[in-house]
Formats: sequence, C-alpha cells, structure tokens
Amino acid sequence: MSRKLHIGGKVKKEGWEVLNALPGDEVDHVCNANDLSQFEDNTFTEIYASHIVEHFDYVGELSKTLTDWNRVLAPKGKIYISVPDMDTLAQLFLLKDQLTGDQRFQVMRMMFGGHVDEYDHHSVGLNSEFLGSFLHESGFTNIKRVPEFNIFDDTSSLKYGGVLISLNMVAEKPE
Repeated sequence: MSRKLHIGGKVKKEGWEVLNALPGDEVDHVCNANDLSQFEDNTFTEIYASHIVEHFDYVGELSKTLTDWNRVLAPKGKIYISVPDMDTLAQLFLLKDQLTGDQRFQVMRMMFGGHVDEYDHHSVGLNSEFLGSFLHESGFTNIKRVPEFNIFDDTSSLKYGGVLISLNMVAEKPE
C-alpha cells in the first residue's frame, strides 16, 4: 500500500496522512516536522510540504530536516515543497509607488511569517537557487521548479496582487 505524507496539513484528503505540530481533528501525526524518527526508512511514496521549510534554521536544521525527509521517502518517491519565493516577495516589497504601506507590510509578513502562533516565524528566505541547493545537498535529484502543484488548495497557489508568491519545487529520491 502506498503511503503519502502531508507535512503541515490541516485538511484531510483521501490517500494522504496529515502531520502537524499542532493537534487537530484531521491530523494523523502530531510532531515537529524536523523529526520524523517515528517513521521507518522508505515509508512514503510522496511527501508534500507547503510553507513549512522556511520555518527551519538554515544553519543545520534545514539540511538535517530535508535529509530526514529523504530517509522516509521511498526510492523514486517524490517530494513537493512550496515556500514563499524570496525573489518575488523582494520585488513586490520594492513597489513603493504601486503598493500602499499596508500592502507592503503584508508582503513583509509573507517574508518573515505572520507570527500568529509559536510556529509562525520564518528562519530562512528561499529562492530556487537556495532551495535547489538544500535539496541537492540532502540527496534529492531531478529537482524542478513548477508553477503550481494542484494537489491541495493552499498557499502553494496563493496570488498577491495577481502574482504567484510561492516557489514550488518537485524533487525525487534516487533509486
């Protein structure tokens, strides 16, 4: 049986197990996403994480976490990662003549987290170069940027001012 893990999810979707740091009615596994030691090697055929990776410190924690995610992913398994695209957000933030101060403040919150709970703080800003490098260093291959995943209705397809603000990447665990 194929198992799929939605890290940071809150909504149930058939075929996907939900892992979240906060308990909820639809959450199957309550734990921090930086420690998947409860799962054996090669457990999942797919892992999905939308706007989660930016919460890990880029000094050690992010690489360690992605390496652990690689460990629990089955060979030839796919990982779908969405993060706020720092390149896009920086361009939006600089539009002082087109966006109001309040609008630019919202862009800043997308960069640094909304601070709505203890987990909603960003520890790294990522673009395709940086995320691709972290994925490669963690053992992933066939790393590709895609416009949207169309798997879940979430921030991976969020538009702000008509602009997609997320960097969406797909990678694979080698055989």
